Amino acid sequence: MFYDEARETMPAVKRAEAQRVMLRETVRYAYEHAPATRRKMDEAGVRPGDVEELADLAKIPLTRKADLKHIQKGEPPFGGLAAVPPRAMRRIYVSPGPTFDPEGRDETHWRWEKPFVAAGFREGDIVQNTFMYHFSPAGLMFDEALLRLGCTVIPAGVGNTELQAQVMKELCVTGYVGTPSFLMSILEKAKELGYTSGDGLSLRVALVTGEMLPESLRKRLRDEFGVQVRQCYGTADVGSLGYECAEANGMHVPDEILLEMLDPATGAPAPPGAIGEVVVTLPNRAYPLVRFATGDLSVLSDAPCPCGRTSPRLLKLVGRVDQVTKVKGMFVHPEQVAQIVSKVPEMASAQFVVTRIGHEDHMEMRVVLKEGVASSAAMESRIIETARELTRLRCEVRFVAATEVEEPHKRIIDGRKWD
Repeated sequence: MFYDEARETMPAVKRAEAQRVMLRETVRYAYEHAPATRRKMDEAGVRPGDVEELADLAKIPLTRKADLKHIQKGEPPFGGLAAVPPRAMRRIYVSPGPTFDPEGRDETHWRWEKPFVAAGFREGDIVQNTFMYHFSPAGLMFDEALLRLGCTVIPAGVGNTELQAQVMKELCVTGYVGTPSFLMSILEKAKELGYTSGDGLSLRVALVTGEMLPESLRKRLRDEFGVQVRQCYGTADVGSLGYECAEANGMHVPDEILLEMLDPATGAPAPPGAIGEVVVTLPNRAYPLVRFATGDLSVLSDAPCPCGRTSPRLLKLVGRVDQVTKVKGMFVHPEQVAQIVSKVPEMASAQFVVTRIGHEDHMEMRVVLKEGVASSAAMESRIIETARELTRLRCEVRFVAATEVEEPHKRIIDGRKWD
């Protein structure tokens, strides 16, 4: 059943008509049930009947993901964007900020079934889910999609590489969900312990997200470990936004969302092949977002895919419109750097520098201390712990002079290279 549903072979004319109907229903429903959306449309002089085509969405101002924390603080807990009260939600997650991410009671709220099927997961697979189950939605939203497909899930969570490798062997795991770098770490540990593909390991498919997947890493996972790796793209607010098929040539956009690609400089529609910001209108009864600007930059293609799916594809993610950076699957915000400085009074300024060592992200905090303050191991430990509490990531600390800071106007520098 899921396999047939996953093949999005709808003709272009039929898809366009279906999306027009979905657009009109979504805007009307959000206007009637989400107070913040209604206010935004009223202020712009827009009524639901004014939005008939995708191009008409331009009449409605954007709601930016980067502003969610402030929007929610102004009208807690969901900033007036939800259509039902908190007690009607199935779950509520917490992202750094904090930002609250609601999950409605619809079983397919996140829509991850199609990505798993396209990646080669099938009923009966035993799947190791290495995404976090604590506060973050990633662990559970993938978990439940796998259960609906008839898979068995191991809620492994993050960390403990040796145990992950042992579990992968002893439970004959056939599928993996998590970041690509952590998959490589587990497989390298498994190799160190003497487990290899066909000789202790049964892993055959992986669906990865949360960070870039360099083609060199995909090739090594396939050639050295025999794992077919496909990537997907989504957010904690919206759920699934794109997934690779067997061709691994761009991520198909699900038919269940409405997608705009906007020029990051002008806000005008970006044509296929040009870099644009991913903007989503989400038909969801609990959280009907209208023109939600993710901050992610990508390139859209409407060229046919050999797999037979006729949906457009996001060819790649190329960055962010702001300094927000994703490290090991977690967003790191410039504001968090300022929060760390405010919590450690000896610090004058700080800057995160993100690099890539092998196939893993590495985050270093370069710290400038106030005049007359000397560095110490105790202070370094305090800074590391403060950063971990605010970002959920571990970093290394390097004390530097103010003159050594590169691009001092930036709080985050992303020096990673992808091949």
